[in-house]
Parts: sequence; C-alpha cells; structure tokens
Amino acid sequence: MHATAQTSRRELAGGSRAAYSLVELIVVVAIVSLLLAFAAPGFVALGPSRKAGLHEVANFLEQARAQAVATRSPRIVAFADEAFPRRGDALRAYALFAFAETEDGSGEEGLPRRLTPWRTLPKGLVFAKGEHFEVEGGIAFRTLHDFADRRTFPAPGPDGRDTTAAALPCLVFGPGGGVLSPAFIDADALHVGLVEGFYDPGPGRLALTSTRSASGDRALPNGDCLGIGLHTGRIRLLTD
Repeated sequence: MHATAQTSRRELAGGSRAAYSLVELIVVVAIVSLLLAFAAPGFVALGPSRKAGLHEVANFLEQARAQAVATRSPRIVAFADEAFPRRGDALRAYALFAFAETEDGSGEEGLPRRLTPWRTLPKGLVFAKGEHFEVEGGIAFRTLHDFADRRTFPAPGPDGRDTTAAALPCLVFGPGGGVLSPAFIDADALHVGLVEGFYDPGPGRLALTSTRSASGDRALPNGDCLGIGLHTGRIRLLTD
C-alpha cells in the first residue's frame, strides 16, 4: 500500500509538470490571435466565394469556346455592365448567345439568340475594370468592361423576361476557338476581372473591399482575373 501510494504521488506530480498553467494558455492564445490578425488580409484575398465565382466564369467561358468549335459557329458571352436593365444584376450577370440566323446564313442580322439562362456571380462579387488591378512594367492591361464597343442583346427587364434590348460588353469565340471580338491590340490576352464588393444601382456607387498595393501608394480591391488568349481563346487564371 505504501509503495502504491508513493507511485500514485509520483504519477500525479509528473502529470502536473506536463500540464499548462492558466498564464501559459493565455500567452498562447494571445500569440495565435496576433498571428491571425496579421494573416487576415491574406484570408480575405483568398475568399472562397471569389474563387468559386472565378472558376464558375472560367468553366462557362471554356464551354462557350468548346461549343463554338463543335458547332463551327461563333458563340457570344454577354456580360452585365452598370446599365444592365435588371438593376439588381448590374455588373454580376452573364449569359451565352448565338447570332440570329439569316436567310443567307451570315448570322449577323437581328438580336442574338440566348442559349443559357442569365447567370450571376456569387453575392459580394462584381465584374472589374483594369484600373482595379496593379500591373508591373506599364503593361497594357484591360478587362472586357474597359472596351467601349458593345453589342445589343435581349436582356431581362424587371419581370425577369428578355423584353429589353441592351448594349453590353461581350466576348465572341470563333469556330477555330480564338477570339473574334473585341479586337484588342498591344496585348496577347484579354481579361475578365472579378473583385469583392457590390454595385448600388440607385446612386450608381461601386463599393469594394481593398488592400494596399505592393508599392503601398494606393488601395486596390481584392480581386482576380482570367486571361483569355487572343488566338487560342484559352482561359488561364491570374491572381492578384
């Protein structure tokens, strides 16, 4: 009994040496909290909804390109801008179209024919312009929403039906897979950008989350871009 009691006391003593005191736990929690605070911007920049939205758009564009090649006829992806008729989807909606068929088969007359439902980016994401990204070396960097040329598409009005004609930015994939429009120069790729934020159609205000630029001289929205090859139409992911 005496030996057993001594052994139990030694085990208890050893156990107390292996445990952490309350002060040590508080110190550990404080250090972890500090590290998370420093890492928070990185977590925001890698937000899951932004990544999901980016991959959804990339897959949609790849399917549009593949359909243009398979059918040997152009396919058009239209994107909502600030003036999109269904105001709640401004800078968030996109859909696939084909040129209207004509008697001579040229497919250039009349409004394009919508092939898919209008899709929208996840909440908290909007399409971006080149000014929302930092590019080194003065390289020409434009997104689809920077181009002034527009095509007219049937777009949804307040009732959700395509009852309104709207001039929207768009991307046209040709039968060979390359980009037919817009005809961009001084760059080998066009870009579709996504940034975290929302667009308020009432006052026409764009509110974006942001971090400091690499140079530290300005704030940049948290965003990513898809690069689209001019000759191949291939989509590649560019991160901020």
